[in-house]
Amino acid sequence: MTTPDIRVRAATEDDAARLAEVHIAARRAAYQGVMTDAYLDGLDVGRAASAWRRNILEPREGIIHLVVQSGHEVVGFAILGPAAGDSDPETGQLHAINVHPGCWARGAGSVLFAAAEQKFVELGYRRAFLWVEKSNTRAISFYSNRRWLDDGGILEDTRFDPPVAENRHSRIFPPAG
Repeated sequence: MTTPDIRVRAATEDDAARLAEVHIAARRAAYQGVMTDAYLDGLDVGRAASAWRRNILEPREGIIHLVVQSGHEVVGFAILGPAAGDSDPETGQLHAINVHPGCWARGAGSVLFAAAEQKFVELGYRRAFLWVEKSNTRAISFYSNRRWLDDGGILEDTRFDPPVAENRHSRIFPPAG
């Protein structure tokens, strides 16, 4: 999918360092006041780049990494594939989607999100869901405007201290054709 200077493509190993920068910048902007300052300040681009490289080169089964470029610069990413913990093969999960805060509200996120939705349909998923931090009004509005609605699912992500409360948003895709 393309617009004049925004395009989506598959992530490559060469994107790992930039993806780490984007991920950390987006996390710091979105989770200020939700996650501790110590945690956010301790995020390390080098460590994150290694994890990105590993995940791109050896993805979990069915996982797809997309990047969105504005001009020649990677400004965001989406990770999608089978739903974690869901045995329904027609249900996918948008595991992550982030755009660098300096590029918010400039179209890259919309183009990336549309490409992720198209990929779900191409892969045969009839529905998909994502998790969003419950007070992230910017993201909730973005998802809701694209018909990904709160379906009542809740999750407390205890990987963080304090735990992060998340709500599930989901969408049923129209039949292809």
